[in-house]
Amino acid sequence: MKTNIYKLGSTLLIILLLIVFSCKKDINSIAPDQASGKLKSMSDLKVSSDFNWKTTQNIDMELTSPEKASLVVKSASGVVFQKALLQGGETYKTSITIPNYMKELTFVVNGVSSVINIQNNRVIHSF
Repeated sequence: MKTNIYKLGSTLLIILLLIVFSCKKDINSIAPDQASGKLKSMSDLKVSSDFNWKTTQNIDMELTSPEKASLVVKSASGVVFQKALLQGGETYKTSITIPNYMKELTFVVNGVSSVINIQNNRVIHSF
């Protein structure tokens, strides 16, 4: 009987210790150095006047195909931006928004892939 009480007591003690010590918040914050003149807010940032804050770019596209064709516009990593059906002999005009770092797009027309560079935020191409 005493062994059961000791087992129950030790189990409760372990559970209590786990609860007490697992809820302890670790505080490792570093106080800002007030005397060094470091940044204190976002308004203290010095950014050059020609810095571009935009993270996306709008691309105007003019695409033509001599025959009816399915079109998929995607990134090199496979992110699809546009799907369309090109009509034979007609110019397909559209605008898409892509990440600012992208300099080329992959066009899949009727299952055939081709990589086309973006120039001056425009893509004009005939397949």
